[in-house]
Amino acid sequence: MKRTTLGLIGLTALCAFAATLFGFGASVYSWRSVYEETGREPLIQATRTIVYVALGVMLALRGGWPGVAAAVVMALAATSAEWALFPLSYGWAALGDEAGYARVFGGVTRPSYNAWIAYDVFVVAISSALAQGLRVMAHANPRGLGGG
Repeated sequence: MKRTTLGLIGLTALCAFAATLFGFGASVYSWRSVYEETGREPLIQATRTIVYVALGVMLALRGGWPGVAAAVVMALAATSAEWALFPLSYGWAALGDEAGYARVFGGVTRPSYNAWIAYDVFVVAISSALAQGLRVMAHANPRGLGGG
């Protein structure tokens, strides 16, 4: 393996960890926002998606087309870990007022995996591929004149 490939693998792992950590925190604060009826859940979840997209675009710009594949792997890994940690995020949000959360939310179960992961992977794949495609096209000369 080339040094750049190993670097891209390491960067992908770090981005997946960062995305998982941010997504876990977003889940905790979303639970709290719903419980306190502040109405900030859409903002919290939009910020989470923006972070996923930013990390995916960074991987694409760093690694080219292999970076786009790395961005998709990052989104798959981070979203899967976030889905696995879903009950823990509810538990952390409920700390100190477990009875109140149980009264408001009842029995909380993990959502379906397909519904959880589909949007994140789609958005990261499209945005990272678009960023890489635009980067490639920026060096193209449509007239074929000059050095391009």
